Amino acid sequence: MNTHDAPRKAAPLPYAPQKAVHRPFKGISTLRFDPAKCTGCGLCRSVCGGRETGASQPGLGRIRPCPLPSSGGSFSVFCQHCRDPRCLVACPQGAISRDAKGVVGMDKGLCVNCGLCQQACLEAAPMRTATGDVRKCDLCKGKTPPACVDACPNGALTLDAGKKAKWIGWLRWPVQTCSFLLLTLVLVGSVCSLSLAALDIACPTGVAQNIFSSKTILLTTVISAGLLILLALLVGRGFCGWLCPFGFILDVVDRLVPKVFRLPPWLGNRLNKYGVLAGALVASAGTGTQAFCTVCPIGAVCRSYGVQSTLGGAEIAVVPLIAGLDLAGKRSWCRHFCPVGALFALFSRLSPLTVHINARRCRKFSCKRCADVCPMGIVPAADLEDGRTPDISRAECITCLRCVDVCPYKAARVRFKLPGLPSFGKAQKPDPA
Repeated sequence: MNTHDAPRKAAPLPYAPQKAVHRPFKGISTLRFDPAKCTGCGLCRSVCGGRETGASQPGLGRIRPCPLPSSGGSFSVFCQHCRDPRCLVACPQGAISRDAKGVVGMDKGLCVNCGLCQQACLEAAPMRTATGDVRKCDLCKGKTPPACVDACPNGALTLDAGKKAKWIGWLRWPVQTCSFLLLTLVLVGSVCSLSLAALDIACPTGVAQNIFSSKTILLTTVISAGLLILLALLVGRGFCGWLCPFGFILDVVDRLVPKVFRLPPWLGNRLNKYGVLAGALVASAGTGTQAFCTVCPIGAVCRSYGVQSTLGGAEIAVVPLIAGLDLAGKRSWCRHFCPVGALFALFSRLSPLTVHINARRCRKFSCKRCADVCPMGIVPAADLEDGRTPDISRAECITCLRCVDVCPYKAARVRFKLPGLPSFGKAQKPDPA
């Protein structure tokens, strides 16, 4: 075939953004709407449309109250200033952009009113006005509070300032840092085996390998592994999210390195970690040694300080090699390969602690902040977009509580619920939808 007859791929327009780049650790200002307080008066739309002239012009408003006949209440459609804005990607003129504060704005000098942004938006938040123009909320270009918030007589609209850090983040990082310093500098090599007074603590995965390698079950070693197993039964994989010294390194690396590639499907499978665990046990039985412990990044980090680190240079080299997997995604090692996490995951399935994201309370499904910040990638964004309450896996959740910390609607919460049983505590009234 003549090469000139081959179909040519259209070159992208130089001014059209090909991908929305978001900053997962930056605060994003967002309007919050409480349908329980909304009477559908439409005052928000009137003042929004007339903010430039001071007159009441509901036909030019960038927010639209909609009645809900089923409940007799109202619901409002407005821009959520998403972390990954579909309207930004869809605009062929580059008229939509996002500033450093996370506000997604529209440049009317570039906009041709094609309406592609409205079609791309899950909520049709960019609106075609009575004059044929396409407009969208820009939070009154930094005015605090925005006109609609200031005008709402019942407080149904409020402004979430998008704080950069909240109390869970302030608590988790010091706990992780103290745990890292304690297990690395003070209790050297401790995570594999540690004695505190009359209390012996050992890594459950190391104990399991020891049983397979020696073909002997010692009650003392089983009891020494019991504390961390009990921790998993109570709070799931809390060790992974709060105490693991290598997990602390991965969280630091995740802030510093970009994501440059993806693991192939056969390698990026969450079941692989159970295969690594089984392989470690079989190898221990065959070699008579704790096979995985020689390359375990957790143990290597704990033994990286002092004279022994000089002697174990090859062992320490495994730390940057495995940490480099974060180039493929957040905590790739924890998601797909860690046998220690796999063992904790088996017991975490029985934990009463779980993270619940109430789609009704979420009210708006396009912000997806919880899905964005989850280091394990277990919050399904598609469920949030469709308004369905997602099922958060106990086995995969490391209970870091980032989703709880970042949610502006308090839709992500910690629940205590045994598998197959209703939640403990006071029943929550369903929020109006």
